[in-house]
Amino acid sequence: MNQPITPTESQLLANLLLASGRDPASFSAVVQPDGLVRVSGPKGTAFYPRDSWFTRFSRHLDKSFFDPEVPPPAGPRVERKGTASLC
Repeated sequence: MNQPITPTESQLLANLLLASGRDPASFSAVVQPDGLVRVSGPKGTAFYPRDSWFTRFSRHLDKSFFDPEVPPPAGPRVERKGTASLC
């Protein structure tokens, strides 16, 4: 049966997410029976060793691993015509 992370870890997680401009309600973290911490976010889920989960998750969050993909802008693409010459 999964166990919740500690209240201190929960507060640290919420603070990290808020500081990075993300909604803490869109993430969850639990300790699994095998000892790994499972973190789920808008884009996916990752599993971390219990003793280093917060540091590893922070690095992954910084690299946007949990962010949903941003669709390309709508509308026609602008094509560049030729390149500037250096004379």
